[in-house]
Amino acid sequence: MKLLTLFFLAYMAYTTAKVVPTSTSNHLSIDQHGKRVYADVAEDKCDYLCPEKDPSVCATNGQCLLKFESRCAMTAYNCRNPQKMFKLVEDHRCTQDWQPLCMESDLREFGL
Repeated sequence: MKLLTLFFLAYMAYTTAKVVPTSTSNHLSIDQHGKRVYADVAEDKCDYLCPEKDPSVCATNGQCLLKFESRCAMTAYNCRNPQKMFKLVEDHRCTQDWQPLCMESDLREFGL
């Protein structure tokens, strides 16, 4: 009976050890020279460090106007959303009726 209990405990320990996930923290990526490198966290190419004193800019996507906090913020948005890009226009266009300002529903669609 003791042998059977010991065998059962050994079997349970073996199956439990197989269930524990192994750590695979290294992710394969390609560097700027085309070589394979391993990194713990993949770098976000659109992660811009925007200065706080950068002036706001007015931009359009052809449908509506939007005031971005800075040119850097607009560039980061365009990097993450190449299919919905905004282009710079004159600042005064965001204050006049040249084109409608983006509405709340537009901003949700754009992911802002």
